[in-house]
Amino acid sequence: MPKNIRVQKSSIDDAISTFGNLPSKAPSDYSLREAIGQILPAIKDLMNKGYNLDEISKLLAQKNIEIGTTTLKQYIRDFDKSQPQSSPSKQTKQSKVKAATIPIAEEGQEKSIPPTSPKNTVAAKEVAVDQAVATEKPYKSPPKPGAEQFK
Repeated sequence: MPKNIRVQKSSIDDAISTFGNLPSKAPSDYSLREAIGQILPAIKDLMNKGYNLDEISKLLAQKNIEIGTTTLKQYIRDFDKSQPQSSPSKQTKQSKVKAATIPIAEEGQEKSIPPTSPKNTVAAKEVAVDQAVATEKPYKSPPKPGAEQFK
């Protein structure tokens, strides 16, 4: 059975500070997926310049990165899905939403609620719809022929 080894606190602190100051060690080789991830910005530039994926896979093969066109296409698609990107069209639509007052009918009076956020706008619309529905008489379907006998 090994002895109970004790380590000084100063040795632990010294090891922590030394290890924290060491530079990162880059791997000497990468998986094909990792390599494409590293090269992806350059690949996207080539695509923007008009190169197709078949031409890009041939250029990669010249640099000893053997990858088929379909695999390259799949890797690019996978990397695009993993990158969170917000659509500019969605941002402009959201920024174009203006605060407006929504008239709400309440016992013959008209009130307006100024929404301060999209949630308030939705809530105000729901209130307006609920109040409008509450003031109307509920719809009753006409009786079916022969239904009188079951009353």
